[in-house]
Amino acid sequence: MKRRNLTPFGLEVKKKLLEKGITQRQLCDELGIGETRFSEIIYGVKPGYKYREKIAKALNIKIPA
Repeated sequence: MKRRNLTPFGLEVKKKLLEKGITQRQLCDELGIGETRFSEIIYGVKPGYKYREKIAKALNIKIPA
């Protein structure tokens, strides 16, 4: 199986999660996003337009153009 790389947005998300000391699961629970969907968004499998703004706002990051 091919390993996927994080998107630039995904890298920022991961950095902020580490800074804040929270897990992906905790953020997903807080925002009401499925963990699979969250993973698909940060790895670029699905665009996740519906959730990207929620994630960015919760972590105080900008969505790359």
